[in-house]
Amino acid sequence: MRQMRVLDKYGVRGSISLSSALIDHHPEIIALCKERNWEFFSHGIYNTRYTYGLSEAQEKALIQDSIDSIRKATGEAPAGYLAPALSHSELTVDLWAEAGGTYTCDLFHDDQPTPVNVRSGKPFVSIPYSLELNDTIAYVVNKIEPRRYGQMIRDAFDRLYAEGAESGTVMCIPTHNYQVSTPHRLKAFEEALEYITGHSGVWVTTGRE
Repeated sequence: MRQMRVLDKYGVRGSISLSSALIDHHPEIIALCKERNWEFFSHGIYNTRYTYGLSEAQEKALIQDSIDSIRKATGEAPAGYLAPALSHSELTVDLWAEAGGTYTCDLFHDDQPTPVNVRSGKPFVSIPYSLELNDTIAYVVNKIEPRRYGQMIRDAFDRLYAEGAESGTVMCIPTHNYQVSTPHRLKAFEEALEYITGHSGVWVTTGRE
């Protein structure tokens, strides 16, 4: 609840990359997110069930299973996809588009939404996702201190805010509750949100929107 309270305080709605097994394991978490009108997009079934090595039929079945579970639990099919453990294949975006999805977070290539050609020809977009600002990468892989993480968020915002004056930019801050909301880390995250939301012209929104 710590991170939820902070996001509530600054009017931030989360976009949840949902491993659909959580629906059965912890329905209370789903309920809390629904109360806040957060977006749910697909992160597969379990984060440990990778896409690597799957046949096209197997990956298609995994995708459809996650869609069906999320639709049943939330009343709405997910629009976006982030492959489990970032394990997307060369077919993932095609399969996701064919299943009705409209965006992916798997490409990590820019700070602006970018059209992606898929084999169905349907409109499809890559939404920016930042590995550098991902709290697990920051804390576990790069082993930085909380104050440095908060400064990284502010520095990234300053650059994107300046560039966004001419063309819209997207700043994604991927977080995990078990990382960013630990007692000694949450202050840095909250201060960064306070800084960002204190600027005019900032659209705090979800991936679908």
